[in-house]
Amino acid sequence: MAEQPGIDKEQRILEATGRLLASHGFHGLSMQLVAKEAGVAAGTIYRYFDSKTALIVALHAKIVTEAAQQLFRDYDAGASLEDRYRYLWNRTWEIFLGSPEVLLCKHQFDRLPTEQDLQRMRELEERHFAPWQAFLEEGRQQGVFKDLPDELLSSLSIEVCFGLAYKEVTGLVNLTPSQLDAAMEASWHALAHKTRS
Repeated sequence: MAEQPGIDKEQRILEATGRLLASHGFHGLSMQLVAKEAGVAAGTIYRYFDSKTALIVALHAKIVTEAAQQLFRDYDAGASLEDRYRYLWNRTWEIFLGSPEVLLCKHQFDRLPTEQDLQRMRELEERHFAPWQAFLEEGRQQGVFKDLPDELLSSLSIEVCFGLAYKEVTGLVNLTPSQLDAAMEASWHALAHKTRS
């Protein structure tokens, strides 16, 4: 099989894996499919990744790193809590709608076979999304946010955006700008006490 010229082979393999993971899921993904999609010989993948799980973990690291860079690029830690929340919500929506395969892959990462792999992925997410955790802690310290654990506050707030973006990408909803703004406002109230920041 003639290999395609162009971008770095490892990058091509990861990009192909992302597309296939989004469309086939973890259990439908095979190294042969990835090789075909990436335009490389099957044995080439094993020069970079020794297993399908290693490939998925590397893809997760790439997606988390790039998403965090995009999300926090213009983040103003000095703005009000509500302004920061609006910024983070809108950027999250833009990132997912601009790269739907990232959102579709996100739902597959929890299907990795070992708890050790999942733990490594969670630790990577915590490092890259530390500004979000700092944001939640600041809100609790100021008494603006409800005194609940990060995971619960995230589930009530920014993860609402994840869920709606998934429905938008998969065609289950087609939100108008005013509906999206209303959803963001409702999620802010789930996070915060009635008094505004």
